Parts: sequence; C-alpha cells; structure tokens
Amino acid sequence: MAGKISNNSAVLDVVTENADLTSILKENNTKETMDHSSLSSIPSTVDNSLVQSPSIESFSTMQDIENLSELNMDENSDLCIKIDNPQKHWDTLETYITFRITTKVARIEFKENEYIVRRRYNDFLWLRHKLLDAHPFCIIPPLPAKHSLIGQLDRYSKDFILVRMKALNVFISRIVQHPILSCNENFKLFITAKHPDFNLLRRQRTSNENRPHQNPPNVPHSVLKNKHLEFDRIKTYLTLLTEKINSVEKISSRINKERVELASELQYFYPIFITWSATEPELAKLLQSTASAIEKTMVAQNGVVANYQATVATPIKDFTAYVEVVQEALQKRESYQAVYEHSLDELNKKRTEKEKLVAVASANPTNNVGSGFSLWKQPSCDEKLEKLGNCIPQLVKKVELNQDNLECANEQLRSDVERWQDEKQQMLKKILLEFANKQVEYYEKSVSAWESVKDRMVSTAPPPLQRQQKAASGSTN
Repeated sequence: MAGKISNNSAVLDVVTENADLTSILKENNTKETMDHSSLSSIPSTVDNSLVQSPSIESFSTMQDIENLSELNMDENSDLCIKIDNPQKHWDTLETYITFRITTKVARIEFKENEYIVRRRYNDFLWLRHKLLDAHPFCIIPPLPAKHSLIGQLDRYSKDFILVRMKALNVFISRIVQHPILSCNENFKLFITAKHPDFNLLRRQRTSNENRPHQNPPNVPHSVLKNKHLEFDRIKTYLTLLTEKINSVEKISSRINKERVELASELQYFYPIFITWSATEPELAKLLQSTASAIEKTMVAQNGVVANYQATVATPIKDFTAYVEVVQEALQKRESYQAVYEHSLDELNKKRTEKEKLVAVASANPTNNVGSGFSLWKQPSCDEKLEKLGNCIPQLVKKVELNQDNLECANEQLRSDVERWQDEKQQMLKKILLEFANKQVEYYEKSVSAWESVKDRMVSTAPPPLQRQQKAASGSTN
C-alpha cells in the first residue's frame, strides 16, 4: 500500500494497491505518450487501483467542507451518514471519482453499528432510480446535475468536486430524514454493501413483477374531470414560485455582471492616483490613501464576485431542481387520477351497455334467437350479456385498484409536500441570509476603506478646517 486513507480528511488521496502497477506507471511516465494496449494488461483489484493523473494536483489542497458534519451527522438520530474523502480512480476505460460514505446506525435491521463504503456518482444515480421505482408516490430528492460535455475538462477540479460532494451530502440527508425512503432495502444495501456485492447487485435486473407499484400508462390528463383543489393550489403556487426564483436569478446575475465590470474599472484608478501623488507632494499622502481605498474596494468587490456561484447561483439552481421534483410528483399524481377516471368511465360505459341490452332483451325476447341462414352469425343479446358479465367484475377490481393507488398518492404526496414546505423555508432563508451577509461584508470593507481616507483628510487639513470638520462630525453624532 503506497498510501493510506485519512479518517477525517476530505482531501482526495491517491494510493496504489499493486507493486507491479506502480512500476509500470513509473516506466510509462517517462514516455511522452502511453500505449493504450499496455493499460489493458495492468491487473486491477476489486476496488480498482487508484493512480495519479495529470490533474491530481488540483486536489492537493482540498479541505473539509465547512460545516459538513452539520448536514446529517446528528448524534441524536438512529441513522447518521457522512460523505467525504473523494478519491480519483483510473480504470482501463475510464477515470472517475468515488466518495467515502460513513454510516453510523442504531437500528435493529442492521447487523453492525458502523459501515464505511465507497460510491461513485453513477451509484447515487442508480439509488435514485430504485427509489423512484419502489416509491412512485414519494418526492424523491434531486441529485446534482451530471457534468456536461463542456464541463468534462473541469470535472476533476477542487471546486467541482467540493460542490458535488456537498450536494451529495444534501441528497443523502434528505433520504435519511424521510420516514419511508430511509427504510428502503436498496438504500440499505447502498450504504452497507461492499464493492463486489454492490456491483453484482447493480447488474441484476429487477423483474416488473417484483415492483410494488408501476408507473401509470400514458393516459392524457390535460383535462381532468374532478380537479383536486388542494393539489391545484400547490401546483399554481409552484409555478409562481419558479417564476419568482427565475426572476431573482436573472436580477442577481445582472448585478454580478455589473460588479465584474465595476471591479475591472476600479483596477485602472489605483495606478492613476499613485502617479498623481508623485506630482503633488502636498496631497501625496491623501492621494495614496485614496488609491489604497480604491484597491481595498476592488478586492472586496472581487470577493463578492468570486463567491457568487457558491452563495447565489448554485443554491438557486439546486432549489429550482427541488421545485421541479415536486412538480413532477404532482404530475405523476395527476397521471394516477387520469388512469382512475379512465377506468371509471370504461366501467360506466359497460354498465350502461348492459342496462340497454337487458332492456332490449326484456322488450323483445324473440330477438335473442339468431338466424340460421346468416353468413355471419351476429352475437346474440345473451352472448353480449355474458361477455359483459365477465368484463364488469374485472373492471370493478381495476377501478378499486386505481382508486387505492390514487388515495395512496394523495396521502403520501400531502405528507411529503408538507415536509418539503418546511425545508423550502429553510433553504430560501439560508440563500437570502448568505447573500445579505456577503453584501454587508462588502459594504463594511468599503466603508472602512473610505473612512481611512476621511481620517487622512482631517489629519492633513489646516487647523481651522479641522475644527470645522470635527464640529460638523459632532453635530451629526
């Protein structure tokens, strides 16, 4: 073992588990190009060997996520999960990042009290798909977006990995806090199964018969006969909320763009005032103090711009994704209602058809006898009634099943939306507070910088002017 995994570090470690692999890499590193065929012959362990790549230096200074332990490591809970310690894996065909998942549990269905496993992003994606299949009525939290083709070159940077790791912690914490999702069997295997067992599990195909619920068929539900007022109000609220959040994002983006332009303009003022101070000996100290204030203001401005993605853009994007998940859950509920109404209409049609046939049969009993000279024998009234007698009970069971699914969807969605409302308030409060704190911090630094200029002006002004300025300051106070 060339390296060890730190228990508490979030730094991406690089280790090699095979001496032959290390020697091969040392030889290949001396070459300008690497033969792909030699890579295919490198032996790999079950957990895949971890090797150094050209971009590995970007992880050398990675620190723990700030307040990461506060996300979901609640000691009073019976299930605590923490995601940290990213590692870069170089396989024969791909390079990817895995994260360490540490689980502390005090539930009787778990054999041990602590588990440590490693999972990659695709494993989280598999988990979410399994949760969607097993719990179609629940609001399944969203995952951070997969990197785009443009962003592939940057997906091994420190900033990208830190943002993804924090988002994965949020995803897991939401599942842990959910009374149903946290008890899912696939989730249990996700946080406990060793790498070989988990890979074998992922390869297995789950048959449709073993799924407790199936997604409803594609039934048009643009016009529902009986609209549910409660969920209609929620749907309208989410639409308005999305519009407002998009407006906030556009305005904040425009403000950030203006800040970038202002910071670029301020950087030209500093040398101007420095040059000016060289030609005005009497005002040199004042001009230098002004130049220093401009520089401090520019630095503070750049700090706000640098934190824009972390404090505004990314949180708003994550919040919008969570809103979209709730909207998808509402649409799925409408699909179940559409299926129920469609089956109910079909049942009513069959019952109406049966009533008409019974009425015709009782009014014209002779019509029930078919003609023996007809080339195509038409089904008699009794035959139709017999078919309807077999069909209607099946439709009744179908309607009852669809009604049960709809009621389960209503109850589960109502509970999840209430839980989401509480989390929504916390998310919005956090986004706005962080944004406000950054603005206050910026203005405090700017005011402090220009206060020093004012003090310099008072100290260099003639005595009568000093007395006037002090008197004006005293009257203001």
